[in-house]
Amino acid sequence: MLEQEDVLVLKTEPSGESFLKLHLLSIESGIFLCLKRRPKQAHTSTTPDLFDRAALILERSQQGNMRFVKEYQLTQRREQIGQNYHSLRHACRLSALLVANATHMPESERLFSLTERALNAFAAGKAPEVVLFKSLYLLLKDEGYPVRESWWPTLHDEWRRHARQLLREPAPARQEQAAQKSCERIEQHLSQWMRYNTDLILPD
Repeated sequence: MLEQEDVLVLKTEPSGESFLKLHLLSIESGIFLCLKRRPKQAHTSTTPDLFDRAALILERSQQGNMRFVKEYQLTQRREQIGQNYHSLRHACRLSALLVANATHMPESERLFSLTERALNAFAAGKAPEVVLFKSLYLLLKDEGYPVRESWWPTLHDEWRRHARQLLREPAPARQEQAAQKSCERIEQHLSQWMRYNTDLILPD
């Protein structure tokens, strides 16, 4: 039986000599794993790349516990993310968090929208530290963790003012160095809170 899904590519890795292992996010299935046979001749538009959006035709194995990509139609490629080290590093942190916590993630439609907005912002060259912080905060909020009630009061006044500004305004193209450092410390503080106050796995 064939299935059609619109997906975001969160992670790719080789699986033996013949297949690629793909960690994908879709509205219908949430975060899931499937396999795609490597083409004998590589075609850019049919070879999955990190952070792609694509329309897939999927086929289940006879046992029904694994899906294989029969057709990969590229919708959007975000190669701009890989052209900036900081954007790539922060985008990979977000995707690694999602893959590591596939079973804990919130309702799929909201998660798909949040992830796509974040990837589009990374690709558009928005300040990556801001995009990551906002994405983590909203992810925790959507998941139902008491981030506002429990984490927010632990911020000192200056960080709280900055965090409020970051959450209210669109991510800028860049921040001044002092604001960038402040945002990074706020995000690290949030990640530390996540580590000790949630059941989410934070990849190293």
